Amino acid sequence: MAELRFFGYLTDIAGARKKEIKLENPIALKEILPPAFPGKNVLILINQSPGRLDSLVRDEDTVALMPILSGG
Repeated sequence: MAELRFFGYLTDIAGARKKEIKLENPIALKEILPPAFPGKNVLILINQSPGRLDSLVRDEDTVALMPILSGG
């Protein structure tokens, strides 16, 4: 199973801190995220390596999604 981990306000959008999804074939990350998920200002790590919304996710992958924080 692929594991998606959400941090910060993204947990509210996803409805959970962690979701496990059974994937038969690799699929673009954006295809398995909620429709309201932001398309920018999100840090994506797939198996601890940088990823993008169009990166392919495979069964057994771990994906971390974190908001990019900024301050003044």
